[in-house]
Amino acid sequence: MSIDVANIERCRSEIADTAQQMLDGHCSYIEGSRKILEKFDCACVNGQREPFISFVAIVSETASIPVGNQLGHWADAAVARFRPDWDEAELWAKEYGEAACRKAISWLDSNPTNFF
Repeated sequence: MSIDVANIERCRSEIADTAQQMLDGHCSYIEGSRKILEKFDCACVNGQREPFISFVAIVSETASIPVGNQLGHWADAAVARFRPDWDEAELWAKEYGEAACRKAISWLDSNPTNFF
């Protein structure tokens, strides 16, 4: 079995970059958590352990909320109607996810891919 360490490193770097963008306010916590979740397998991280399970929880609790390009498929009236609920969910995700972002960055820095 061949292990693509370069791909693992790239995926881990993308997780760390997304977490940092979330902390810096350049990416929403809902959208960022979804991006991070997509990288678990290729980054060889266990999404069922801290700090990564926090992103799973955010995605699970906010799965019905549209982000990014998805909003373009919604009528303006519907967006206006649901925006307060979505903003409240984003605030919760930030409060819940801030520590997870910091811990994920730290974990990725202290767990190199040279374990293979």
